[in-house]
Formats: sequence, structure tokens, C-alpha cells
Amino acid sequence: MAQAGDGQMCDAVIDRGTLLAIMQAAKKADDSLLRDYAETTVAVADIKIAVRSMKTGKNKDFMKRAMAECNTLDIDRLATAAVAGMEEIERYLADTAYAGGAEALSESASAFERWCDNRIIETIKPQKYNPFTVGPIVAYILARLNEIKTVRIILTCKLNQLPEEAIRERVREMYV
Repeated sequence: MAQAGDGQMCDAVIDRGTLLAIMQAAKKADDSLLRDYAETTVAVADIKIAVRSMKTGKNKDFMKRAMAECNTLDIDRLATAAVAGMEEIERYLADTAYAGGAEALSESASAFERWCDNRIIETIKPQKYNPFTVGPIVAYILARLNEIKTVRIILTCKLNQLPEEAIRERVREMYV
């Protein structure tokens, strides 16, 4: 911040550091849930960075400095796609494990944000049937956080008198 005076880049570097720390911790984890959760979290964050950077006209260098490496995405290809536009992001994602994100992006911004949260829930759902690891405890905590977020979304929509259809579009998938 003192060198560049760019608060946005400072935030991006801190966020990237956090994502890299998540991936590093996952590599050391014995539990597959923690590794899968970290991979999904970092990949979804990279996709969000690409989409938001594309919408705000950021260049490829900014995106690559903001994104963190993960196993399921090529951040160089994702950043290149983001520079080319939303259709290219969707085209790139369609060939990855995150094809559902491409469909959600073509639908709406709300659908995309919902997909991001639902993707995390999909990652933790198998833990319900794995009672002899830390997985169910972690999954339970993540599910509760998801429920809290969903309640906030519903209340905010109600306070702003949004139609029921708009609320349904924003409601996240539950862990149950």
C-alpha cells in the first residue's frame, strides 16, 4: 500500500495470500474433505475474481496477481478468457469441473453467486455418511454458515420488497 498506493491491489494481494494459505493447509491435511473444500473454495474464488475483473475492465496481470493456483483450473487460461469477455469465461468453464458455473453465469449474476455457494455445499454433502473423520463436524459448521447466509438473503430481499421469484433465485441449497 505504501509503495503503490493502490488499495484495490492491496486487497487482491491479501486475498490471494489467504487463498494460497488455504491450499497449503489442505496439502498438509489428512482428511479428504479439507482438501476438497480447499480446492473448491480456491477455484470458486478464482472464477469470481475473473468474472468481477472482466466486469470492471481489469487486465490479465491484475487477475493473475489476484488469483491463486489450484488443481482444477488453469488461472492463465481463465484470466485470458476473462480479458476476452463473459462468453469466453463461460466457454472455458464449460470444459472444466465447473461447467455449472458457466450455465449460472449465462442465467444471471444472482444465479452465479448461488451456484458458487451451492458448489461448496455439494463438496461437503458426502460427509454426512462418513462418521469416523472430522468431515461431518466441518461440514456441519459450513452448512450452518450457509444457512445463516441464506436467512440474511431472504430477510434482505423481504426488507427491499423483492418479488418471491427474485428471492427464490437467490436461495442457496441446504445441507440437509
